[in-house]
Amino acid sequence: MIRRIISYLIFLLIILYLFFMYNDAVLSGILVLALLTPVFSAAYLVRARGRLSPDLDRIPAMGECDKRIRAAVMLENRSRFQSLHYMSRISVKNQFAKKKARSDLRGVIPPRKKEVCWCEFESSMCGNVEIELESVKIFDPFGFFYIKIQCHMSSVIKVMPEFSPMPFEVTRRTREFQAEAEEYSGERRGDDPNEPYQIREYRMQDPLRDIHWKLSAREDDLMVRERGFPLGCVVLIRIDLPEGEQSAEGFSRLLGTAASLSVTLAEQKCIHMAAWYEEKNERIVKMSIRDEESAYEFIWRLMEIVPYKDKEKAEVCFEEAFKGQEFSSVVTIDGKGVLRKNGEIPEILRV
Repeated sequence: MIRRIISYLIFLLIILYLFFMYNDAVLSGILVLALLTPVFSAAYLVRARGRLSPDLDRIPAMGECDKRIRAAVMLENRSRFQSLHYMSRISVKNQFAKKKARSDLRGVIPPRKKEVCWCEFESSMCGNVEIELESVKIFDPFGFFYIKIQCHMSSVIKVMPEFSPMPFEVTRRTREFQAEAEEYSGERRGDDPNEPYQIREYRMQDPLRDIHWKLSAREDDLMVRERGFPLGCVVLIRIDLPEGEQSAEGFSRLLGTAASLSVTLAEQKCIHMAAWYEEKNERIVKMSIRDEESAYEFIWRLMEIVPYKDKEKAEVCFEEAFKGQEFSSVVTIDGKGVLRKNGEIPEILRV
């Protein structure tokens, strides 16, 4: 604004100089108009302020890392007669980044019209990205003065990581590990006596405890009940995000590692569980992941994670949440995106 006031004063001085140098009625009229410009501008801007209506209705809910994202801000001129010369300031910021990227968009909105201000950007880091309409400046017809409208309207775009398979090995222990579950496999037999897999004729190597005596009496032949294989979570992915370790780069790597691991386990038909500590409610958030769709849902929810402060409380909650529950492998991903199994960083992950 200071520069514009200086520009106006320079313009006024030029008119005064010309007025005293040349005795002309036209210059007299221009001088009067120049002196009244601040008054006209103030009245124009006060009226224009109430005629502008901003809206964030064209912000996409999701984007992809390292790909172009288009977001739009809608500005409506509700005035019947006057056009609005504007400059909107839009900022983009990752949830864990310290700085915002800002851009200024200029234009003119005719009376009773709407203007779409498109903002295009790429995010090299995934996670929640906040796009905010910080302010809109409306200029007077002379271009000397403006009024600034603070908007502070924002919306969040979830920038998803790339879901790509990662090199790892599923061990026999994990393949044959039976975790408790309410659902059983229709393709594999196991050792759970609570759920039968199938009924078949008796073989010499079958244990006597598996003989179905009632059915054997009815069929007049020995019949065996094969036990079911429970489809429980055999691998635990623990997300560990304490306060102080979070950064935009680290959280982006965390999401990328978690996404790659989860989708790879899903492709290998390895049912797994993801868990993290929610300090606000003092609870452990658990998610069972069976396929690629639930892996996407896991990453979507993980973007809302909030770093915790009390590490001791987090450990207690984890112990209580999984007391008596066993997994074939426990994999931890920290706030820097580093993957560990049993406290060590593996060259090739074996679960």
